[in-house]
Amino acid sequence: ASNSHLSSIPHCECFADNPTSVDLALSPTLFDDESDVEEDPEVAPVIGSVHSLETFSSNDGPGIRCLVFLQGCSKRCKFCSNPETQCIINPFKCPEVAMSDRDVVGVLKKYEHFLSPNDGGVTFSGGEPLLQPTFVKSVFEKAKDMGLTTCLDTSGHGNPRIWSKVLPQTDYVMLCIKGMDLKLASFISGVSEENNKRARELAKYIRDNYKNIKLSLRWVLMKDTTDTDKELKALASFAKELSPVFT
Repeated sequence: ASNSHLSSIPHCECFADNPTSVDLALSPTLFDDESDVEEDPEVAPVIGSVHSLETFSSNDGPGIRCLVFLQGCSKRCKFCSNPETQCIINPFKCPEVAMSDRDVVGVLKKYEHFLSPNDGGVTFSGGEPLLQPTFVKSVFEKAKDMGLTTCLDTSGHGNPRIWSKVLPQTDYVMLCIKGMDLKLASFISGVSEENNKRARELAKYIRDNYKNIKLSLRWVLMKDTTDTDKELKALASFAKELSPVFT
């Protein structure tokens, strides 16, 4: 079910600040009600901010997949296909978006018969899943225990500390590069050039540290913007640097 009605719920407000370097699932500094935050994810459920789920996706990784759209993104892309997921929302204050790792696993178990064949499994998208690494990590661990594959659909948010939390449990990464020229990438994504460097850093981090992950690059063709010879040649050159993980 969609949470696109969030704007009509007074307590479901976007953060005034930009908490994009913090783990939404666990940080007591992010939320006013610190008592609501569980400190031991090994024992207690991990809570995520979830926009919606699709239980039969065939375009977001191999096989049939459960696609989880997380709520909250660190970019404001001009071509965003899910703008309703951009708002970063506190799941402890807005139960309409709150979902636990156990809740997601319950959905996976319900459709396990369909998800298991042909390397199917679960894909986390958004929004930006790397805003909630502890939540993603916990679901991925449980999904792999079920024999399902895991896929991360990301625009490259974060840093090695965040990436190393999620990638050990990840089989596939679909990484969206906004533009090879950093000024162009900044124009498209609505964030700084420095922020856009992270996607390329993540790709190289996977190449150097997680050679079993299958990495694909996602690229949106925009007329006279990202479809130019200069941009496409730069993209191809970058892809060649990512062997052996680039597929």
